[in-house]
Amino acid sequence: MSVNFFTNSAYQSYPQLQRDVNSVKEQVAQVDSVDEKLEKSFFGSIPPVRRVMSLPDKLENGDAVAGLGLASVAVVNLPEDIRDMKSAVQQGKAFFNKQVYDAPYDCAKYQHDFSFFKGTLLQKYMNKVQTQKAKERVANWYSADKSLYDTKFGEKVKGFLGITNGKQELSSIKDIFDNEMVVSEILAKNGFGELTGRAMKRTTKIGAILLGALELPKIFKAMNQGENISEQAGNTVKQTAKSAINVTSVLAGIGYCGAIGAKKYKAIGSLVGMGIGAVVGATASDKIQDMIG
Repeated sequence: MSVNFFTNSAYQSYPQLQRDVNSVKEQVAQVDSVDEKLEKSFFGSIPPVRRVMSLPDKLENGDAVAGLGLASVAVVNLPEDIRDMKSAVQQGKAFFNKQVYDAPYDCAKYQHDFSFFKGTLLQKYMNKVQTQKAKERVANWYSADKSLYDTKFGEKVKGFLGITNGKQELSSIKDIFDNEMVVSEILAKNGFGELTGRAMKRTTKIGAILLGALELPKIFKAMNQGENISEQAGNTVKQTAKSAINVTSVLAGIGYCGAIGAKKYKAIGSLVGMGIGAVVGATASDKIQDMIG
């Protein structure tokens, strides 16, 4: 009798035990996920690391071309990334030594326009060209090196959110032509508009195009998936949507979080914000893409 009692109790309690075990597993998975995001945010604050954070996933998924592109961008931007890290280190030293950090301009009021070529290995090479034709081509590329703030897309966004330029000031940051940059206040109807203006200034037109180009291998691959033209077309449209979401989410995450960090905490805030933004953008992208299927 007692054996049957304990046997029946064990059977009756087993579903509850299973649910408890599954609950513990879910909690552990959530903690692991949070730890992973914190780790990525920390390492993402280091510019060269942030640029290649998605490299392992791309190689695992067979996106060798996109992986090579990411690695190339990281190498090309290494000099400028090192300068950004030096600025953050200088700010940290000033803080611990109880000194005032001499920022290139008042980050709480202004935001300078980012450049794709400035300070990179590409700029050093491009500045050494000798022929007139090559110099003209370089000049055209430099002219196209704008932030989204100064593009037609940016003008539409500024018009929609009521964003305008305010007071101007000369900064100690050099532009791509080695001239001191003029920075402007960003005036808007509300805080979101002002932050959007900052985010657009921190996002380059060429960088956005390049990030989109790195998604092309996925789209080309989707064109050949499916048993007929209809399925292939559907897969192509779906992948194009996913790629657009990925590019938009990552750029927005880095742009907005970097803008918040820079406004509040200058050089260190900028790097940490971009690291967090990269993780936030990638996570949002994954969730939205999962919904698409």
